[in-house]
Amino acid sequence: MTGSLSALRGLTPRVIAVDLDGTLVPQSGGVPAGVAEAVERVQAAGAHVVAATGRSLSTTGYVAREAGMHEYAVVSNGAMIVTVDPEQVVEVQTFDASGLLLQLSELVSGATLAVERTDGVFLTNRHFVDPGVAFDIREVSFESLFAEPIVRVIVRSDAHLDTGLGPVLSHLDMHSIAFGITDVAWIDFGIKGVTKATGLQTLCDRLSVAADEVLAIGDSMNDIEMLQWAGTSVAMGSARPEIRALADHVTGATPGAGVIEVLDLLYT
Repeated sequence: MTGSLSALRGLTPRVIAVDLDGTLVPQSGGVPAGVAEAVERVQAAGAHVVAATGRSLSTTGYVAREAGMHEYAVVSNGAMIVTVDPEQVVEVQTFDASGLLLQLSELVSGATLAVERTDGVFLTNRHFVDPGVAFDIREVSFESLFAEPIVRVIVRSDAHLDTGLGPVLSHLDMHSIAFGITDVAWIDFGIKGVTKATGLQTLCDRLSVAADEVLAIGDSMNDIEMLQWAGTSVAMGSARPEIRALADHVTGATPGAGVIEVLDLLYT
């Protein structure tokens, strides 16, 4: 049963993991007013506030810094541990995507395929612009997509706007990080078993922090493992019912404001 948010008053988590899109910031827009002040207050009290996001490093760093986070972040759905000030890769997990890409090219004919390199650059067989994914997206030959180990694969398809890609690709033996329908059907694939939770565990091992000393805030399917892993979990009020149901607490639905609501109760 989801508990009252007031139960968080006085809680002193050592790590506070915050999803970005839909949680800290609107899907399109900057960091809301008041977020940085709230983040800086709990950091001054001794907490590490870290972004835990599906974004790449290049699209995470500037948001994290604007929000007052200057230490670590977990990006690319847990595949990379980075610092945001300065922007540097601390640890990364990669895989050989050649087999997966060949399967995808057959299963979703005509789809746009993209891969994320360890430096945050995306390579794609068909150029697209998406600042939520990366600022640097380069069109290359299909064979160049799997010339080296990569962090993740993205497949996008205009032909699957009504149904999404989940039913088409559900049988593939790779971990599906997140999928859905926005302006285009898309799905992310990463290393099986790698999630925001495993990325946070790696970071917490570095910081000598236990999972029960972590508070996590999220709103999406790729936050589920993180919310289940953290000692204290908070879902946004805008999250799907099944995500709200698995969280210990539910905050407001407005990105940024809900995070401030939680942070204002901590360390008081």
